[in-house]
Amino acid sequence: MWNDVEQEKKVVQTEFSWLLAFLVRMLMQGTGFVGRLCSKHDLHGQYEHVLRVTTAMMLPWRAMRLKLTHEDAPKHKSLVTSVGWYKTGKQYELISAGDDQEIWKWHVEGSPIAKLCSCESYCTAMAWMPSGKGSDNAFALGCADGTFRLISEMGREEKKVDAHRGAVISLRWSFDGSAIATAGEDGIVKVWSRSGMLRSALAQQSHAIYSVVWSPDCEHILFACSSKIHLKSIQAGQKQVEWKAHDGVVMMLDWSFVNNTILSAGEDCRYKIWDAYGRLLFNSAPLDHVVTSIAWSPTGRHFAVGSFNTLKLCDRTGWSYCRETPDVGSIFSISWCNDGTQLACGTGSGHVVFGSLVDRSCTWQNMDVTLDENNTITVVDILNETKEELDFRDRVTDMSLAHGALVVNTNSQCFVYQSTNWNTPHVEDLKEPPMLIVQCPHHFALVDAVGIQIINYEGRQLSTIKMSGLRYEHLNHQTLSICRDAVALVDPSQPKQIRVFDVFTGRAMGNPIMHKLDIIRISLNQHGSGSDRKIAILDKNKDLYLTQALQADKTEKLGAMVDTFMWNDSTDMLVALMDEKLVNFIYPTVVFVDKDLLPKTQQSKTCADAGKYAQIVAFYGSNCTIRKADGSDLAMVMTPYPQLLYQHFEKGQWEQAVRLCRYVKTPELWASLAAMAIHQRALDTVEIALAAIDEIDKVQFVAHINKLPDDVLRSAELALFCKRPDEALNILLQNRRIFRAIKMNIRLHRWNDALELAKKHQTHVDTVLAYRQQHLQQMKHVETNDDFKHWAAEVPVDWETVKRKMALEKDQEIRAANGEVGGG
Repeated sequence: MWNDVEQEKKVVQTEFSWLLAFLVRMLMQGTGFVGRLCSKHDLHGQYEHVLRVTTAMMLPWRAMRLKLTHEDAPKHKSLVTSVGWYKTGKQYELISAGDDQEIWKWHVEGSPIAKLCSCESYCTAMAWMPSGKGSDNAFALGCADGTFRLISEMGREEKKVDAHRGAVISLRWSFDGSAIATAGEDGIVKVWSRSGMLRSALAQQSHAIYSVVWSPDCEHILFACSSKIHLKSIQAGQKQVEWKAHDGVVMMLDWSFVNNTILSAGEDCRYKIWDAYGRLLFNSAPLDHVVTSIAWSPTGRHFAVGSFNTLKLCDRTGWSYCRETPDVGSIFSISWCNDGTQLACGTGSGHVVFGSLVDRSCTWQNMDVTLDENNTITVVDILNETKEELDFRDRVTDMSLAHGALVVNTNSQCFVYQSTNWNTPHVEDLKEPPMLIVQCPHHFALVDAVGIQIINYEGRQLSTIKMSGLRYEHLNHQTLSICRDAVALVDPSQPKQIRVFDVFTGRAMGNPIMHKLDIIRISLNQHGSGSDRKIAILDKNKDLYLTQALQADKTEKLGAMVDTFMWNDSTDMLVALMDEKLVNFIYPTVVFVDKDLLPKTQQSKTCADAGKYAQIVAFYGSNCTIRKADGSDLAMVMTPYPQLLYQHFEKGQWEQAVRLCRYVKTPELWASLAAMAIHQRALDTVEIALAAIDEIDKVQFVAHINKLPDDVLRSAELALFCKRPDEALNILLQNRRIFRAIKMNIRLHRWNDALELAKKHQTHVDTVLAYRQQHLQQMKHVETNDDFKHWAAEVPVDWETVKRKMALEKDQEIRAANGEVGGG
């Protein structure tokens, strides 16, 4: 039909390549609907190609699992009540305590080092001081005699504290290492200083308290008594919150400081996930036996559940990766290594069981990356039918695949691979083990205990971002975002505040952005740069907002009832799951241009299959992948035409953009084109696009703008069209268009501002008075403003004179625009 058709064919071919990759993945997972899908869309020949690719690759689909090891003969003579990891240099070691009153030290790979010490009482609970929060490594040990002891990593008892009547059942350090919370058989929760001095007896219950944990902000304590969970502030006078959690006794709790969600395990053989307000997010099916232990990974991405002869690894949303059945009796305690790759369990048989995460995988478009138990990463490109194996000497702690680059971390090094060359990675030495990798198309961020390092894909460090008081370990993919020129993060200590930093200098950009509610997630757009940089914000009310990264006062609401969202990788499209619908905001910036057009720029699809708590995990091109609460992926395909529109928009090809919209004939595309053209001040295109969607009043106003004699007036009127009157007035005043500024104030009924401006510049006072009198006559009102009364008595008003003065001003503007005289 025209040249755009060839371009459209290229886009469709790209989309179909992604579809092939998706079909291959579904075949790998044993899904039987692929043949029916291909038949429905007349893709028989391509189906054969899919089968050929799948047969050639022969890739088994593998889920992440736990590889468990333990000594043949247990070192403890009785059940192991507690285990805990601690860091020595760049390595990790484990301490275990049991009912045999012995404390053992273990290597990270699971072999015993030596008996550390003995305790005169039976050990019931143990907690290490958070790393880096004290001068030396030390742990608190709860005992059956009602005491807890502070013990150094060398096994020396530093202090013994009489804490409870009866056994100390549970104790936890606060996340900042400043306090210890204990709970016991006497039903009392107490808070102690780091040195073991009593601060307060926080709560008194009639039954024993089996578990106590701190909130991420260290301002609240969560504890379990009978079948209820209680949330209590450490500040006096605050109301206590409680809710029934299980049908039986609540055995154990855990609260992730990364994702701010709560785990509970009960005698009813279930484990549950709650948000910070006590709302149920996940309820497991009953296990065969009582759930005796539960623990979040430090990364917040998964958790472990222990029962009799059972250990489960689960995703943060609740679905299970794997279920292991070690013959070791009940699992009484679980402790994760700080890098989230290993865990250890204390068991009823006296064994200490070590578990490593193996078969970890990540996916980007048509590429799969899997880490096996031999520390080998296998990279598979499904479309190109290639397979690469990458071997690592040290244990891989984390990896991330996106934008054609693979970032792999060990405790001491960072490897950066490009998809075009898997043989020669860029290697960066690390001072501290990283806790988080966040990628964008141009570079990536490594978060460690020191700061946020920005590194490009050639391995060169661009900057290091440091902020006083920032708790880097609390950052995650939801609260940290990176793009070409900016890094944005939610301050964990102030969840209503967003900080923006420059990628290349590491310095803060502008003032912090304040939101009215706690922020759950932020994301920077990847398209454009500088003043076009935007941040999408999802708050705890599930409202989605858009704000300018460098102009904190510009924040507009996009939608409500939003579960998840994601920016497109190559355009400014934003997709969100809203009230069981997948909504594509083709041009979200429309909220800063003309908010009335926002509903008309949205495309929506019913997406009831996604269910509750689904997450959008990818949005590339026109393809969107949604991960459901049960761990399965749902692929959604959008129309490719918005991508074509963006290509014309970026090149300023307005005629081609109009032709595309006329060909597609959808109001969403026309409305998006109108907003894009307004943003770029292509007013002829704006008129065409607005007329196509029957916005007659807007068309007339744009036609009026088009008739104005110069760019200054058009810019001011366009700002007024975009509902930014203050900006419009500033444009006029900065260019010395006093008459136009006065007239605009009159049109906006800002009478006092108009009069003040006329008095200040000693011009058009009679014009203001004339329009004021006309307005009062039309409204049948009487003048009550003393300032206007005074000037009405001083200055005579003659409409003919006013009209001549205005005509003279307009004539001067036309002559100035034609270059005949200077502007007035």
